[in-house]
Amino acid sequence: MEERTIAAISTPSGTGGISIVRMSGNKSYEIIKEIFRPIVGKKIDRDKDNRKMRYGNIVDIDGEIIDEVMVCFMKGPYTYTREDICEINCHGSFVSVKKILNLLLDKGCDLAEGGEFTKRAFLNGRIDLSQAEAVLDIINATNDLSQKEGVNQLNGALRKKINDIRNSLLEALSRLEYSINFTEDGEDLSPDEIIKYMDDAKLMIDKLLSTSNKGKILRDGINTTIIGKPNVGKSSLLNNLLNENRAIVTDIPGTTRDLITEYISFGDFTLKVNDTAGIRDTEDLVEKIGVDKSIELVDKSDLIIAIFDTSRDFDEEDEKILALINGKNAIIILNKVDLSPKFDESKFGLEHKIVKTSMTNEEGIDLLEAAITEMFDTKDLKRESVLITNTRHERLLKQASSKLNESLTDIKRGIPLDACEVDLRGAYDDLGLIIGESVSDEIMDKVFKEFCVGK
Repeated sequence: MEERTIAAISTPSGTGGISIVRMSGNKSYEIIKEIFRPIVGKKIDRDKDNRKMRYGNIVDIDGEIIDEVMVCFMKGPYTYTREDICEINCHGSFVSVKKILNLLLDKGCDLAEGGEFTKRAFLNGRIDLSQAEAVLDIINATNDLSQKEGVNQLNGALRKKINDIRNSLLEALSRLEYSINFTEDGEDLSPDEIIKYMDDAKLMIDKLLSTSNKGKILRDGINTTIIGKPNVGKSSLLNNLLNENRAIVTDIPGTTRDLITEYISFGDFTLKVNDTAGIRDTEDLVEKIGVDKSIELVDKSDLIIAIFDTSRDFDEEDEKILALINGKNAIIILNKVDLSPKFDESKFGLEHKIVKTSMTNEEGIDLLEAAITEMFDTKDLKRESVLITNTRHERLLKQASSKLNESLTDIKRGIPLDACEVDLRGAYDDLGLIIGESVSDEIMDKVFKEFCVGK
């Protein structure tokens, strides 16, 4: 175990009812015993007060009271980090938490790095790497489903799936190595027995990979782009969905020139909404860049909301927008239905769902929300036992699948078994990297640098 005792503020910065300052390491008990003065009773006892909340004051080196607190000491190894941990619950002010943290540092603690508490949990064997990443997913969850999937993976659901696949590969590897090392020439095991375990593993990998698109939507939100000509109501739609004036709305065409992105909680999932510059031919260089960005976003979006102004004639720019959404996941909004219509919806065919709205009167927003909910039915997401929500996991699964394919192809072609072992073992090792079975410092640094200090 790590010899350093670390300390950090584990709650968000700012004023509040309570803030928590946390320690982890073998000096935790010694330090808290020295600086904590109980209001009633004796000093903290390592065994009797294990996992109990004690009420008292934190005092500085001169015996001056810093704050009135509740302290919980937790004896390792049955803790988050498997080390001694102490959490000091103080009043949520900048002054209190800063003074307490500085006191802990003066008493011999080191300031924790981002994610170092969770990193210690991983290094000390309490969780695997996929579970450590699930902690971050829970912290960053923006909807109920992403939070539940994070908890699911924190409880080891992904680890179990990966271990099942690796066990199949291990069976194949053991038979392959037996055939290479312990049989005479011409007496190799039948390749069919090895292939069976490899096929089972390949099937499980492919099933996991098939959930990655759903997992991406769950974790990052539905990447939604609002497009349309200038002044058709794009920014008004964003403001209505947000229930606030986030985007500037004027009667001047071309007001929105840069991309505005907002996240909107939408029941079981989240919308990542991009309000874009109005699509039109323009000589304005800045506006043209904005229009080009809008067109680029269309191809990258999970959902496109195309808005048309029914009070204006249907023109070439509207035709261009229709061409952009052709064959894509899109909802058409016919806006300004409170005004006299200049064209009818028969121009749009039956390919896309059509919603009629008036942004001025806030009409039709509920119909749009219903259309989106219907389009992204979450029943499929809820049926999956595990979803691949992490890009690192997806990449490693693809690498393992590719190497397993190479090995399978070679075996079926009659290539000598010892030549097939390299890719098979490579697939096994790639899967091990997902759960941290073998992991470099570089990978650990990359995983834990996204964590906040104090977790």
